[in-house]
Amino acid sequence: MNIKKAVLSLWLAGSMTSLAAQPGNKPVASLKQVEIKEHAMTRLTDGKHDDMVLYFTSNSVLADDKRMIFIRTVDGCNNIWLLDMESGEERQITWFTDRSPNELFFHQFHQNDFKALYIASVVLHGKTGMIYFIKDRKLWRFDLNGNGRVLTLLPEKTDIGQCHVNEQGTKLVMSTVEDRMFDANSNFDRAAREMNISSRLLVYDTDNGDLLLDEVVHSAYVDHVQFSPADDRLILYNHEWASDQGIRRMWIFDGRRHIRLRTEGEGRSRKDGVVHETWERETGNLIYHGTYADDTKYIGRITFADPHDASNYTITEIPLPPECKKYGHFSVSNGHMLVSDGHYVLPGEKESWGGEWITLFMPDWEKKTVELKPLCRHRSSWTCQEVHPHPVFNHAADAVIFTSDFEGRRAVYKVDVEQN
Repeated sequence: MNIKKAVLSLWLAGSMTSLAAQPGNKPVASLKQVEIKEHAMTRLTDGKHDDMVLYFTSNSVLADDKRMIFIRTVDGCNNIWLLDMESGEERQITWFTDRSPNELFFHQFHQNDFKALYIASVVLHGKTGMIYFIKDRKLWRFDLNGNGRVLTLLPEKTDIGQCHVNEQGTKLVMSTVEDRMFDANSNFDRAAREMNISSRLLVYDTDNGDLLLDEVVHSAYVDHVQFSPADDRLILYNHEWASDQGIRRMWIFDGRRHIRLRTEGEGRSRKDGVVHETWERETGNLIYHGTYADDTKYIGRITFADPHDASNYTITEIPLPPECKKYGHFSVSNGHMLVSDGHYVLPGEKESWGGEWITLFMPDWEKKTVELKPLCRHRSSWTCQEVHPHPVFNHAADAVIFTSDFEGRRAVYKVDVEQN
C-alpha cells in the first residue's frame, strides 16, 4: 500500500552543539521551521499474514539490494521467506510446522522449551545468502533455495539470545545464559550477580558446526552479541537490563579480556541509560544511544586507536534536541547516517511511549552536531517486540526497510531515501 505524500510544516532540529563534555550543561539546539515532505512508504509483503524484518542486529536485505528475507508467522508457526523486492514475488524457504505456545517470541525466557523457530535468533549473511537460526535447541543453516541442515546441537538448560555472523560468513556467535536465572527473580541482572549465574559466548564454524570458542562471562546476563566488521576477534556484547547501566551495559571481548566500554566522567554517569549498541558497518566504530540522567536523549560513538587498550578509546556523545524524546532504535548505514524508528516528536503529536517517525540522523562527530530528517510515520502500535519497526538501511543506503502493524497485521515496508 502506498501512503499519499504530504507536506508537513514542522519544527526540525537543524543543528545542535554538544556540551556533554561539561557536566551539568544542557544541549543547545538551533531550531528552524522548514517544509518537510513526508515520503511515501510502500508495503513490500502481501499484508495477509504477520510478517517482520529480522532483529536490528542483522540486516534482512541481501547484498544485491534486490532481495530480502523476512519472517512470516501463521497460527503461531514461524517460517522464513524470500522476497524479490522488485517484482514482489514471495517464496517460502523453510517449511516448519512446530508452533509456539506463547504469543511473544522476542526475549521469551525459556524460549527453548518449545520447538518453534526462534525468531530473534535469525541472521542473514547478505553476501552468500546463507541464513542461520535456532530451532529445537539446534543451530540450523539454510540457503535461499531451501536446502538446510543442522550444524550442531546446543547446550541444555540454557536460554539462547541473539546470534551474529562475521563479515566473511565463516563464524557465528551466540550468547547463552543459565535457565535457572529466570526462575529466580524478575530482576535478572541482580539474580545473575547474587546467584553467580554465568553466560557464555559461543562461536561456531558456519561450515561444519565446530565449536571455536566457549568463553564464560561470570555473574552476568549477556545478549546482543556482534562481531566487529573490522576484526572478528572482537565481540561486542551487553549486560542486559544492567543496574548502573551507564557504565555496565556495553562490553567487548578481545580474545583475552572483557573490556568495559563506557566510563563515568565528561558528563557521563552510571545513572545514564544506554541501549542498542551496534557497530558501524565499515569502520569498526561503535554506535549506541541512550538517555542521560536528566532525561536528555543522546547518541554516542566509540572509536578505537587500539581495541586492546581501553585508555586509547575515544568516546563522543551528542545530546539530542528536546524534540527527540520517545523510545526507539538506531541502526547504521554503510556510511555514517543513522536511522531511528523513535525519538523525533512532531509538535502537538499525541503522547505515546514509542516514536511515530522513521527519521534520518546525520551526525558530525567532530563538530558534535546532528541534522535530523523525518522521512515518514511508520504508525506501529509498539505493543510488542514483533511490531517494533527495527529499521535498517539497504546496502546502498537509498532505502529503509522496517516493520509496522498499522494496517492490522505485521507487514514489511520500505521508504526511499533521497541521495544528496
